[in-house]
Amino acid sequence: MQRTTAPRLYNLDLLRLVSALTVLAFHYGFRMAISGEGGGVGFPELAPVAIWFDTGLMVFFVISGYVIALSAQDRSAFDFAVGRFARLWPTFVVSATVTALVLLAWPVPGIPDPTLPQWLAQFIMISRLAGQPFMDGAYWTIAYEIIFYGWVFLLLAAGWFRNGWRIAVLVWLAISAGNEFFLHSGAVTKLFITEYSGFFAFGLILFHARQRFDGKAAGLLALALLWAMASTYVVEPRMVEQYGVHRAFWGVGLTGIVATGAVTLAALLPALPIRPALAYGLGALTYPLYLLHQHIGYAVFTRFATPGNRWLVVGLLIAALLFAAWLIATLVEPPARRAIVAMSRRLKLPVAARRRPA
Repeated sequence: MQRTTAPRLYNLDLLRLVSALTVLAFHYGFRMAISGEGGGVGFPELAPVAIWFDTGLMVFFVISGYVIALSAQDRSAFDFAVGRFARLWPTFVVSATVTALVLLAWPVPGIPDPTLPQWLAQFIMISRLAGQPFMDGAYWTIAYEIIFYGWVFLLLAAGWFRNGWRIAVLVWLAISAGNEFFLHSGAVTKLFITEYSGFFAFGLILFHARQRFDGKAAGLLALALLWAMASTYVVEPRMVEQYGVHRAFWGVGLTGIVATGAVTLAALLPALPIRPALAYGLGALTYPLYLLHQHIGYAVFTRFATPGNRWLVVGLLIAALLFAAWLIATLVEPPARRAIVAMSRRLKLPVAARRRPA
C-alpha cells in the first residue's frame, strides 16, 4: 500500500502550493483593490479572474480531509495529536511573529497595529478564544483545520475512527445541512464547520474510496460533493456583503466541482515526473507561504508600491515570501517537529510503564 499511496501524495504536494498561490492571487489581484488595504494600489485588470481564486481555500480543505485520513490511519489519538501539533504550531508561531514585526514597522491603514496581548494569544493558535484577533486575515482557515483535527482526535480516542468514519461523515453532513437551512446557529457553524464540511468530508471519503471503492463509497462521495456545491451558495452572500460583487450563479457552484475534481485527479492519477524530494520541498513551502502572504503583502504594497512599480513590487514580494517560507520550512519546522515528537515520547513512556501489568 505504501508504494501506491506515497507517490500520489507528491501530486497533492504540488497542488497545495498551486492552491496557496491562487489564494495569494485572490488577495492581491482582487481583494486588495476593493478593500484599499494595499495603500490604494491594486491590480484591477486581474480582478475578473482573481475573483474566483478563493477556490484555492476549498482545495486546501479537500486535501486536508484526504491527508488527515491517511495520517490518522493506524495511529493512536495521542500520536495523531502530537503529529498535528508538531506540524502546525512552530511554523504558526514564527509566522505570526514575523507578521507582527512587519506590521509594526510598516503599518497598514484599516489593520490595527499588533499588540502584546494579541501576539501572545497567537501561541494558542485560535486567538479568538482569548478574545484577541488573528494576526493575519488568513488564519481563520487554520482555526477550522484545528477544529477538524479535534473531531478526528475524539473519534480516534473513542475507537470509532477506523470502523465508524462512515457514520460520522453522514451525521456531520446532516448536521451541516440542517444548520445552514434551518437552525442558523453560529455556534454549530463554527463547531462543525458546517459551511465547508462537504470539502473536508469529500477528501476523507476519497482516501478510503481509493482503498476500497464500492457502492457505499460512491454514495458518500456523491453526498459530500452535493453538499460541497450547495455550501458554496451558503457562503456566497458573505462575498456580496464584504465586497459588493455578485458572481455568476453557475460559477459559484462550479467552484465546488473544481476543488473536489482537482484533488481527485491529483490523488488518482500517476505521480508527475518530478523528483520526490523536489515535490516534497515545494509542498513544504505551502503552509508558511499561506501564513505569511496576506497582511505582510498589504504592508509591502502600502510602503513601497505605486501605480508605476506595482508589478515589480509584486514580483519581488512573491520571491521574498517564497524565500522566507523556505527558511521556515527548512530551518524552523523540521528541528522543532523532532523536538516536540521526542518530548512526547518521553511523556508517553512513563504512562505506558504505569499501564504495564506487574
